[in-house]
Amino acid sequence: MFQITEIKVHMNCAGCETKIRKAIQKLHGVDDIDIDMEMQKVTVMGWADQRKVLKAVRKTGRRAELWPYPYNPESYNFNRRQHETETFTYYANKPASSYNYNTHGYSEEEFGYYQKPAYAAIVDEEASAIFSDENPHACSVM
Repeated sequence: MFQITEIKVHMNCAGCETKIRKAIQKLHGVDDIDIDMEMQKVTVMGWADQRKVLKAVRKTGRRAELWPYPYNPESYNFNRRQHETETFTYYANKPASSYNYNTHGYSEEEFGYYQKPAYAAIVDEEASAIFSDENPHACSVM
């Protein structure tokens, strides 16, 4: 059965786009792939199974989930009467993802790199005072 699969994928650059495109093209039953970098959206048309497409995209290392927005509300206002003054706000429910990102090492938290603290002086102040000439109890071996 021919179907259209829409996936939300986080993409940074053109390299991510080509990597995702190559991974999806390898699947059996994919006819056309449309990638929209601005909306972070991948549209796959063909007979490929939705779960297999999602799995192939996730294997590239990119975070992916099914497109959470079922439709664009602005394009479906053709039935509205012109004299209505009510405003409607449409909120699409986010589908629950079956993929546990935290256990697989993909989380939304950015940890980054931190500079290590400077090491303390190699010789403590107390050790340098042992061999000082001003200390009357200093070591006399020298």
